[in-house]
Amino acid sequence: MQARVITLRFNSMMEAFDDAPLRDFIKDKEVLALNDHFFVRNEVPYLAVMVNYHLTALPLPKAAVAGTADPTRKASDESWRHLMTETDVPLFNSLRDWRAARCKQDGVPPYIICTNRQLAALIVARPASLAAIGRIEGFGAAKLEKYGSELLAFFTKPVAAEVAAASAPVPTENAEVVGKVEDSLAP
Repeated sequence: MQARVITLRFNSMMEAFDDAPLRDFIKDKEVLALNDHFFVRNEVPYLAVMVNYHLTALPLPKAAVAGTADPTRKASDESWRHLMTETDVPLFNSLRDWRAARCKQDGVPPYIICTNRQLAALIVARPASLAAIGRIEGFGAAKLEKYGSELLAFFTKPVAAEVAAASAPVPTENAEVVGKVEDSLAP
């Protein structure tokens, strides 16, 4: 049995501890026990994790051995496409645009907010409540609290009405004056 201590720093952008170093470390080991200890240093939260493990001999993926890409990966990466119809694509694109803007605002990668598969599942489910969104895989309490109401707006308001409203001219306070000026300029 071997042991290693890995310290994880709290990531305020993700609102969680970045556990990537821990996941990378244990991926080729048989974990026997995990013990954790929370502490704060210079007002930054940390989590120290002691891992008791045995080394395991996992085979390398075929792609790493042969130097070629895994042919099944492309199919699995885009397996969400079959969930939607062609008429769902504009709504999917609207959701994806929202996600892109939100990930820039929050400073996180898009997949942290929602994966393409989760967006497709939303479109198929057409949720009418936060509870309905919560039934979709990957939407827990934290995601519902942070993004639920914004996502729900895509399904409770007709998308066509939003598009029409966005393309309609914006009324001004001086609409009458503008109209008179335009009339006086006409030949």
